[in-house]
Amino acid sequence: MNNPNGILMVENMHSTAEDDELDKALLEDFDDSPGSESVFDPLYYFNYLMYSVNDFLYFQAIKPVATGYKAIMPDDVRKGIGNFFHNIVFPVRFVNNILQGELKDAGTEIQIFLINSTIGGLGFAQVAQNKFNLHTANEDLGQTLGSYSIGNGFYLVLPLFGPSTFRDLIGRVGDYFLTSVNYVEPWAYSAGIKAVDTINSTSFHIGDYEALKKAALDPYIAIRNAYIQNRREKIKK
Repeated sequence: MNNPNGILMVENMHSTAEDDELDKALLEDFDDSPGSESVFDPLYYFNYLMYSVNDFLYFQAIKPVATGYKAIMPDDVRKGIGNFFHNIVFPVRFVNNILQGELKDAGTEIQIFLINSTIGGLGFAQVAQNKFNLHTANEDLGQTLGSYSIGNGFYLVLPLFGPSTFRDLIGRVGDYFLTSVNYVEPWAYSAGIKAVDTINSTSFHIGDYEALKKAALDPYIAIRNAYIQNRREKIKK
């Protein structure tokens, strides 16, 4: 679910089918009652303001653009673009698999990257997954830190990026330096590429955020709790 206040915005590593199933399950089972998750939220008023800003940006900018994009762009093309962006984030997954001691998965990541970058046409086709049945879970530095038993720290809502924690914020900074798009110059080109990625990803999940808001007694708490649950489950995997 790649929207400003959705669960997966922070992950940004492009969800696998297994990740999507986990996210759907958590959406179905989320609990937005104030005591349902132990979440340290000392920046509540700032976070709520950022949540409101992101909510406004989603409905007034991101969703309309993603809806129009979805209407004119064939599904297969959008999937190919999503596959391409997933492929180029290979260094993040590879390094974090190593840091977690998952050497087998790190080796599998290399195989997937090489196959998809060549036979798969720069990653637009997921040949490794579909033909060779090679799969790994998305990994990032926030999950790696969590695997070292480092706690969430305080909850934080980032403008444009959505829900996070202090631990995951540190993780985002580390992953930033492993993400090739961030080295594209000039900066405007890099920002444009990221915008395409965001709109393309959002086009697959239009309605998810709306459904969560509609079902929740308090959308802010629901999103906060669902994010924490989602990250906890990913660290367990």
